[in-house]
Amino acid sequence: MNALLNFVPPNFLPIPVLVIEASELLRDLRKILPSAKIALMSTELTPATRKLCDTCRADLIDELPSAPKIFELIIAPHVLTTGENFYATLLTLNHLLTDSGALLTQFHNVRFMGVLENLRLGRFASNERRLWAKADVVKLLDDAIYKEIHFLPGATENFSAAEWIEFGFENFSDDLSTRLWLVKACKCTAEVAALKDLFTHEVRAELSRLLHRIEYGIDVEENFRRLMILCSREEIFDDYLSDFVEQVVVHAAAKNFIRIRANEFGHAL
Repeated sequence: MNALLNFVPPNFLPIPVLVIEASELLRDLRKILPSAKIALMSTELTPATRKLCDTCRADLIDELPSAPKIFELIIAPHVLTTGENFYATLLTLNHLLTDSGALLTQFHNVRFMGVLENLRLGRFASNERRLWAKADVVKLLDDAIYKEIHFLPGATENFSAAEWIEFGFENFSDDLSTRLWLVKACKCTAEVAALKDLFTHEVRAELSRLLHRIEYGIDVEENFRRLMILCSREEIFDDYLSDFVEQVVVHAAAKNFIRIRANEFGHAL
C-alpha cells in the first residue's frame, strides 16, 4: 500500500474523493473506502488507466469542478512537486474540500542529508522536481487557509546526522534523514470538524450569525433571544454551544458576556 494512504482511516460511507494523477492508488484506496465516490483526474489517460477506473469504480473527469465543498478527501501526491503557482493550486483544492475535508500530498525534503551532501560536493542536479523545507510547506498551507497539518516520513535513509548537527543543522523529527515527507492538510481543526458534523450547514450558519451580531453589539438582546430559541428548537446542547462560542467568537469580553447571559437562561457554559 502506498504510504500516503496511511492517513486514510477505513470508512464505509459513500464519501466523495478526488484523486489527481495518482491512478496507482486506486486499488488500495478502494479497499479502505469500499463505498466512496471516487473521481480521478489525470492528464495522461491510457487504456490501462480507463480499465483500472472501471475495475475500481472510479469516474474520470477532465477538469476540476467549479462548485465549492464537493470532496471530503483530495489525494494529490504531486501538487508540491511540479508546477509553478503552488499557492493558487492549494487554494483551489481548499475551495473544493468540504468543511471537514483534507488534502493528502507529499514533498521532497531539501534538508535531507543526501541533498545537503550533494550541495557540499558541488553537485547541482537539474530536474523539474521541486524541493521544500517543512517550515516552508507549513507557511504555504497556512497561507492557503489549511488549519491543521500533519506529517509522516514517507522515505527515510538510515544515516547518522551527527556531522550535520555539528554544522548547526537542527534534526527535528529526524528531518535530516527523511527524503520524502507525507502531508495531511485539513481544511479545519479536528475540534471544528466535529462541531460541523453534528448540525446542518443552515443551523451552523444561523448560530454563527447570531453569535457575531451579539459579539459586535448589534441588537444584542433581540439576537440573544433568537439564539436561545434556536438552541431550544434544534436541541443544541450546552457543550456544543460552549465549543461553538469558543471557536467563533473572537473577543474574550464577548465570550464572557454570552456565557453569563446563557447561564441566566439555564445553559451551563
